[in-house]
Amino acid sequence: MNRPLSELEVRSNFVLQLSDELREKFIEIAATKSPSAAFDLASRLASINGISALAAGKATRWLAVVRRDHGQETFNRIVK
Repeated sequence: MNRPLSELEVRSNFVLQLSDELREKFIEIAATKSPSAAFDLASRLASINGISALAAGKATRWLAVVRRDHGQETFNRIVK
């Protein structure tokens, strides 16, 4: 069962509010990795940059779910 897009947008908001440089790194992870791999990689990146690893990992995972469940076009619209 797919989660509603509106819910996924709220859940992924944490990384979309970061500075441009960090935001782009997390978006790249979500754009290229599976949701599980996105969580792992984003958590590590967040730790290195001194932000909440759990929040960043979860938000990046939800972005990857958007791409997987709702398609690349929808993903691109959300991250712009």
